[in-house]
Amino acid sequence: MNKYVYIIIFLCFTPFLRGNSIDSPFNLRTCDKGKPAGTEQKPFFGWYNSNAKANEIQTAYQIIVASNPELLASGKGDVWDSGKIMSRMQNYIDFGGSSLLPATRYYWKVRTWDKAGNASAYSDATYFDTGLFRAEDWKGSFWIKRESKDTNVYTYFRKQVQLSGKAVKKAMVYLSACHNYELYLNGKAVGKGLVYSYPQYTYYNSYDVTALMSNNTTISAMTHWYGGGQGRAKGDNRFILKLIVTYADGTKAVFGTDKSWKQSAVEVFNPNTKQRGGEGVGYLDVMDSRKEIAGWNSPSFNDSAWQNAVEIGEHPSGAFTGELRPELSQLKERKFKPVSVKNIGNGNYLIDLGKIYAGVPEIAFNGGKAGDTIKMRGGFVLNPDGTVSEKINQSTNLAYSFVLNGKKSVFKPVVYFGYQYLQVNNSPTILTTENVSFIERFYELQPERSQFSSSNTMLDNVWELMSHSLTLGAQESFVDTPTREKGGFLGDGWSMGVSAMKVMGDRVFNHRVLLQFLDSQDQYWPDGRLNAVYPNVDGKRDIPDFTQQYLLWAWDYYTQTGNIEFLKTNYLKLKKVADYVDSYKNPSTGLIHKLAGGSGGYIYGIIDWPATMRYGYDMTADARTVINAYAYADFDIMSKIAEVTENKTDADSFRAKAVLIREAINSKLINPEGVYIDGLLEDGSQSKHVSQHANMFPIALDIAPESNKKTVLDAVKERKMSVGMVTVRFLPQALGLAEEGDHLLELYTNPVWDGWAKTISKGGTATWESWDALETNQSMCHPWGTSGLNGIQEYILGVKSLKPQHERIQVKPLDFHGKLTNVSGSVPTDKGDIQVTWIIKAKTFQLTLNSPNNVTAEVYILKGSSTSNEVTVDGKTVTAKPTGNYLLIENVGSGKHIFEKQL
Repeated sequence: MNKYVYIIIFLCFTPFLRGNSIDSPFNLRTCDKGKPAGTEQKPFFGWYNSNAKANEIQTAYQIIVASNPELLASGKGDVWDSGKIMSRMQNYIDFGGSSLLPATRYYWKVRTWDKAGNASAYSDATYFDTGLFRAEDWKGSFWIKRESKDTNVYTYFRKQVQLSGKAVKKAMVYLSACHNYELYLNGKAVGKGLVYSYPQYTYYNSYDVTALMSNNTTISAMTHWYGGGQGRAKGDNRFILKLIVTYADGTKAVFGTDKSWKQSAVEVFNPNTKQRGGEGVGYLDVMDSRKEIAGWNSPSFNDSAWQNAVEIGEHPSGAFTGELRPELSQLKERKFKPVSVKNIGNGNYLIDLGKIYAGVPEIAFNGGKAGDTIKMRGGFVLNPDGTVSEKINQSTNLAYSFVLNGKKSVFKPVVYFGYQYLQVNNSPTILTTENVSFIERFYELQPERSQFSSSNTMLDNVWELMSHSLTLGAQESFVDTPTREKGGFLGDGWSMGVSAMKVMGDRVFNHRVLLQFLDSQDQYWPDGRLNAVYPNVDGKRDIPDFTQQYLLWAWDYYTQTGNIEFLKTNYLKLKKVADYVDSYKNPSTGLIHKLAGGSGGYIYGIIDWPATMRYGYDMTADARTVINAYAYADFDIMSKIAEVTENKTDADSFRAKAVLIREAINSKLINPEGVYIDGLLEDGSQSKHVSQHANMFPIALDIAPESNKKTVLDAVKERKMSVGMVTVRFLPQALGLAEEGDHLLELYTNPVWDGWAKTISKGGTATWESWDALETNQSMCHPWGTSGLNGIQEYILGVKSLKPQHERIQVKPLDFHGKLTNVSGSVPTDKGDIQVTWIIKAKTFQLTLNSPNNVTAEVYILKGSSTSNEVTVDGKTVTAKPTGNYLLIENVGSGKHIFEKQL
């Protein structure tokens, strides 16, 4: 597995270390971040527990929040003292004190109690900085811009501010820019960010810049606005910033953007180039190094020739009407060297990154004739002569042009794309790995927490393929592809988002994207629907089954995180989704007919995509089996959401709706052969087509009657892999729940079947848009295929969360009948990482579980051919509970435990 070292584009990032006391809580987090800058007014808290004893749980906690570290050290919570709260929760503990002030640092610590009632020592102190809550908090700062009629606008901004000469205790920057920005203080990089949202839902970033301040501080930024796209609202070319400096004596100085700031066009970029194709991903990069403004962000630069910025107005102004929202997710970048740089003749070079990455190249040229142009092109596959193919390009022009200055110059574009190869033509410089780099980028994820290995090399490669692909999609949202569209599609977001939580421990990104889709309901859909892609330039646009998938995503989020406040705050919006689905129930059949929404190939539901991935699914059906299966899941989940949020009447109502539609599905959509057809036609007759889609859903969602399960499962298995990425999550789920270990392993590793192994066998280095992407020129970099990670984690490694926040887990690897002999991996949780290793050797099954404090497990051990119910646990013999082909050991506590059984 690749080991990553990432540069986090966030100043003063400090990883949490274990406290001095061995039993004190550690890894303290506020809003899922360590020492975050710019939180909301009501933050929440989380931590890990540390206790040397095995089989421990947390029974209570106490949080103290203070206005200064001295008060905190003395145990005085002048801002909030929660008192002793009886709870096992370790995250999403909402602040319960009086209203916090904006732009203020608060300090906090926590202690916990174990199952015996013993209190831990307090944790080490940490802190969080609140953001700017309301428009008046931005007062004194103005939205500014550079006037331009161009559609691709790059601008430099500068301002020198004079401090008082007193010692600086703290300095914080708050800023927002449509669409992208790079921020510098005194010539040093502070951070990068973006605002692709609709103007009324604009976000801002916060940075602690204390370490960069000087008496004369130069603030500089480059911004880039380039109109609307599939994942980008058009917005408006504008920029706002506020710097608050707190001196050691408690006084403050405030600086903000206004018409006194200087601005200039970034002339190195040609603003009048053609679009790249695709769906609004931007314009061709034509860069002229002769026009580079050297040192533009340094304190010594003379900006007297620059024009003053145009002042738009204080916030709110124009379409930017809503309160600016804090954005806590961080951009991570990693500069690395390509696998190879090959001279392919005539001054042309082929750069091979080894696999597809999202980011930008950085190439240092030296010499050549001033005015000569270097042509470059990115791509995914090579022609037989070793050049980059222009045909397999995701319908996107991946060309670059760079005009030399005759001296030293560096080609480094701003807008990212995903590709594996870059061809450079007519280079005056001999290119090698010394002067060529690539800067990979993604938001928030922790690839180092993606741990899995096994005795099957292809299975390991499939895990790595999907795990790497997650980083390609975590950009401004969970984007469908970092190349052709860069659209934050709801279905793609669910596929990626859940895997990102389970495999890489993401919380912040999922939460923000989930909330954005609820914004789309407010903006466009009074009937409860959600946009299919949001934000975007298309405005109002939905896909019915993507809306249906939202409730599954919301429940996945809750079961992983335990964030009950998300469900409570957004309850009415979640219920509107379920009500929308229910409103299309036909009283004569009890089924959902023609669920309104979509258009063209998506009308009444997309089922799967591209069209070849439907494998003949009967799209003429009026009441489609897949749509009705989603409806069952929606009603079932809504009943659970209503129950945990204490809406009993709704819980009973939706539970009844789930029962009724399950009965309707089983009475109307099973044919005489005992398998599910694709749906009912307009005249009420059954479709003649039997798809894998229609049969895997009833197994995966526990809809199928017990009497039909074997027949239905056989229909699923005989079709091998006959679904696409919109629904593929449900195929491993169906096989896993049915305990079909052999077939599940084949699904992941057989290079002849459609699937991930076939993608690898064809040279793929990222998940594809479709299994036939190479033949149909679909995207070869489409991370929605990463949903397959869930099946590996839950049924091969064997770990599944049974209660929110992993309070209770199931450890149950399937039986692969000797085809898989060892597996090892870890699962990130809000309590720490769960580690599992299982080995079969000399007819002995051994499973090692190491789980953090406050986690209780149900462990299933393979029974094999043995008639004995005895299992060795930590060297002692215990009698387990026989459950099918397994022996169950219940209530296994935290710490390291070793289970052994003779097969």
